[in-house]
Amino acid sequence: GDVYKRQHRNIGGVFDFYFFYAGTAESVLVDYHDLIGRPYLPPLWSMGYHQCRYGWKTLDKVKEVVGKFEENDLPLDVVWADIDYMKDYADFTVDPVRYAGLKEFVENLHTKKMRWVPIIDAGLKYDKNDKYYILGEKNNAFIKSAKTKSVLIGKVWPGPAVFISWYSPYAKTLWKLGLQDLYKQVAFDGIWLDMNEIANFCYGECPPHTQAQVLSLRRRLGADPHDPAEFDNLPYRPGNCDPTQKTVSMTGYHYSENDFQDRVRKEYNTHSLWNLYESMVTHEFLAETFKQRPYVLTRSNFPGSGLYTTKWLGDNYSRWEFLRYSIVGIFNYQLFGMAFTGSDMCGFMESTNEELC
Repeated sequence: GDVYKRQHRNIGGVFDFYFFYAGTAESVLVDYHDLIGRPYLPPLWSMGYHQCRYGWKTLDKVKEVVGKFEENDLPLDVVWADIDYMKDYADFTVDPVRYAGLKEFVENLHTKKMRWVPIIDAGLKYDKNDKYYILGEKNNAFIKSAKTKSVLIGKVWPGPAVFISWYSPYAKTLWKLGLQDLYKQVAFDGIWLDMNEIANFCYGECPPHTQAQVLSLRRRLGADPHDPAEFDNLPYRPGNCDPTQKTVSMTGYHYSENDFQDRVRKEYNTHSLWNLYESMVTHEFLAETFKQRPYVLTRSNFPGSGLYTTKWLGDNYSRWEFLRYSIVGIFNYQLFGMAFTGSDMCGFMESTNEELC
């Protein structure tokens, strides 16, 4: 009969291969979903109409939008909050001026059987006086830089930022503490996880270090003065792109307890798992807090994410071709085991129009 071959040319990394053999494509999908886990059942209210927009700079603007829905007798089940509600775009905070009265506003939504879901970004604000940075640094809960042997610093919406290492025994505690602190300020109903590829406005880490700065810093820290370039100059770059483009360095390393873990737990090997662990811990927190089916929405995902989170396709444009892409994406994610998947209706970037909506 016919001979089928599959060839891999690998440049390193950790590989787990699973082979499925069945009579039909449907049977293969059933076996695949049995392996990675079937999609969890989200709460009934999440099936309703959701309204969200980046750029609602004040709570008054949100009230205006909700008021228009009520004025025109339009259905509205869930109000979402992008990063506008945060103080200086820092996770687990509420701006006390622009969003003064948010707690009471959400309580009022609840009396009308509406829900409120805020966004949480992956990067925590890098501030040596910040509660979460102090606890995370003290308990070795952040990804570290192979260049400096200290906490890896990136940059996202709050400015300089650090990123949790989910392998740390303290990571789950730190993340749940942040969510609990936010819940004390405003009683949210679900969590929207964004920027969790991990996204980073710097290439690899920042500020960019010159070779002389790196050698000087590593000597002061008593580290090997040789700058590790293990993954900086790969023999093959997918898409001919810098692997650190808009993300953390592939040489960044995670919490480890032995030599084997130290070799394996580098971003080069673990990068795509970050969002999965974040979704798992967030799902767990919501289930523990509400004692009912949690609602989590993520931008980034990994095989098995459907057990813990729903999915949206990320920022799109208000163009017809992106409407077409969204249909393909939604159907694809059914194959990937994420049944609850959607995209931004009307588009996110640029100006939309009535027909497109």
